[in-house]
Amino acid sequence: MDLTVKKATKTIIILTIAMLALGGCTSRKFVRGYMPDAEMVSSIKPQVDTHDSVKQMLGSPSSSATFDNDNWYYYTKKSESLAFFKEKITELNIIAIRFDDDGYVTAVDNYTLDDHNEISPVGDTTKTHGRELSFIQELFGNIGRFGAGGPSNVRPGN
Repeated sequence: MDLTVKKATKTIIILTIAMLALGGCTSRKFVRGYMPDAEMVSSIKPQVDTHDSVKQMLGSPSSSATFDNDNWYYYTKKSESLAFFKEKITELNIIAIRFDDDGYVTAVDNYTLDDHNEISPVGDTTKTHGRELSFIQELFGNIGRFGAGGPSNVRPGN
């Protein structure tokens, strides 16, 4: 093989690797959730519409309150991420529908990305009481604790 063929092969390999690496860095776009038609949402009337009528107009909610069925949420979120970086929210829309105890709509609220608040959870941990084992104790702690025969009440054929 002469020198020019080796250089050409090397150049092709380097260009192929570079193209594959750059191709892996394209951004990925995500769309999650369901956003009902704006006209249907605007037609919801407080003290007139109920759980059933809202469900007929908008469908089942994306989420509801944890401890009661008096708050329904319809949401959609658009986001994108580049390679292994953290996902960035580009659009967020939430419709919150609140009901009274009798099941009638009391309020319809719209929230967007401007209403979105970042929270930072506390990283502290709760101390649990008990034995603290070293790595070696955890690794070898179960040796000899289990019998080789299995349960003694098992009979052949059962």
